This record gives sequence, C-alpha cells and structure tokens, in this order.
Amino acid sequence: MSLLSRRNFGLIRYNSVWQNSAALLTLALWRVPLSLAFLGRVGLFFLFGSLMTAYGYLVNDLADVELDRRHGKSNAFAETSKGRAAALLLGLLVLGALAAWPFLRRPAFGALWVSWLGLATFYSLPPLRLKEHGLVGLCATVLAQQTLPLLLLLAAFDTPWSRLGLAFGVFATLRGLSSDLGHQVRDYANDARTGTRTFAVHIGYTQSARLYALSLEAERLALGGALLTARLLLPQYAPLITALGAAYLLLLALTLGRSLAALRRGALLPAGDPYDEARQKRRRDALHLIHHTFPSALLPLALGLLAAWEYPPMALFPLSLAAFYGLGRLLT
Repeated sequence: MSLLSRRNFGLIRYNSVWQNSAALLTLALWRVPLSLAFLGRVGLFFLFGSLMTAYGYLVNDLADVELDRRHGKSNAFAETSKGRAAALLLGLLVLGALAAWPFLRRPAFGALWVSWLGLATFYSLPPLRLKEHGLVGLCATVLAQQTLPLLLLLAAFDTPWSRLGLAFGVFATLRGLSSDLGHQVRDYANDARTGTRTFAVHIGYTQSARLYALSLEAERLALGGALLTARLLLPQYAPLITALGAAYLLLLALTLGRSLAALRRGALLPAGDPYDEARQKRRRDALHLIHHTFPSALLPLALGLLAAWEYPPMALFPLSLAAFYGLGRLLT
C-alpha cells in the first residue's frame, strides 16, 4: 500500500492510461471498435503501465538514495539493501513483460518499450546517469515520462503514426518538458549545492526559468492543437467538442502570456507555476484549469461519456475517472 500511495498515488495518477486517456478515447471513437475485448485490453495495459510506472519511480530512488538523503527527501529504499531493491526491480520487469506479452505482436510496440526501458533505467543509474548530462538528461526524462508512454499506448491499440499521434504527441512532449523544467527550476538551489548537473544547473537559473515560462505558453497552445485534431477526426460529435473548444479558448484568453508576464515580474515561482504541488492544492484558478483539470479530467470525461453513449459498458471509464479524481475535483 505504501508503494501504491507513494508520491500522492503517482502510480495511478501518472499511469499512461490516465495521463493519455483523452488520446485513447479519441482513438476509440475514431477507429477502434468498442467492445468488452477492448475494455479488457485497456485493463491489461493499465496493469502494464502501473508496473512500468513503479519501475521508473523505484529505479530512480535506487540511484538517488544518497542524493535524496542530502536533499532531505524521502526515498523508497532509504532503509533497504541494494540486493533487495534490485530484486524488487527485477520482479517488476518480469511482471511487466507478462502484462506486455499480448501487445508485443503489435507493430512498433516492442521497439518503443525497449526504448522506454533504456531511458528509464539509465536516466538515473550509472554509468550513463543521463539526468546529470544537461540537455540529454532533459530530453531523456521528457521522452520516458510523456512521449514514449503515449506512443506505447497508441501502439498497443492501433498505431502511433497518425494525425492523432502527432497532435497528442506534441502536447504530451510539451507537457513533459514543462513538468520537468519546472521541477529542475524549483530544485535549482539544492542541485547546485550538491553538484547535480541538471539542465537547469548547466545553463543557469535565469535561462532555465525563461525556458520554463516559454514551455508553459507552448503547452497551452499545444492543448488547442490536440483538441482541434479531435474535432476534425470526430465530426459526428461536433457540438460537444466545439463546446469544449469554447471553454478552452476562454481559459487560453485568461492565461496566454501569463507565464512570461510572471517571469518579468519575478513571480514565476510559485505564483505562476502550475506544476508546483503546493500551488495545485491551494489554487484552482484558470492556470490550474488549463494545465490540469481540462486535459486530465474534463476532456477525457466528456469523451468517455460519448464512448458510453456509443457502447454502454464504456461507462466504466468515466465512472472510474470520477471515482479517482472525485467529483468535486473534476468541477474545480
């Protein structure tokens, strides 16, 4: 249970199915037949994604036991021997391989998974330890946390090489870039003090904060590109998706340029930082809505209701979404 609840239930929140549920539901409504078999495959992929998310978290903790101790951070292996930790990681890989077995026949799935494993493993572990190699480390974490999980999900059910894959892939990549740049900017003082050569430390605080502000602006625009793609692929649902588009445009009008303006005022952190966990808990303004509630809850909930209209057992998806996030959080 402690592993499941680690990092605010990150194994569930950051599971590829939840993270990319809007892309999956758009794909299902576009050209993947809805059926009990489809729901079963989604459940199996959810298990696979949970195992791989756990592996990604824990391999990073294994590599950072001493560093986290110096930073005063919690670590899953702080009181665990390296042998037991390695055995746990190996067990996760074996279970993950079993869950992935039915998908390995899909074109590109195996290659994408091996690529993900390589990046997730050597992002933290020596001898490569990519996280301390500046731009290479930044690219590695964005690919491992966002881009490749989306492509794996699409490859498991159809193909990642489509208009849908491109639009949602750009959004996922920019979302990952914003998330990790923000993390590095917030950790800048600790990383500089301990000599951890992250991308932010390599280029300096001022430049990394400027890039973070730019990535937030680009992420908001990329969300519009993903929504427009869904509208073009699903003309039969034009009224609902157009209404979602109107809500998005309102949020965009309230937030476009806001990160750059906060940077100029010296208030990007924490006031203009939507990925700061403390801010997420206390402020549900337009910035929070466009970066979190809209892409992670409102859009997939609406698409899930459309899927349930087409195939009633798909109601399991919006019900699960509502149960996890809570109806109150979905509406705020």
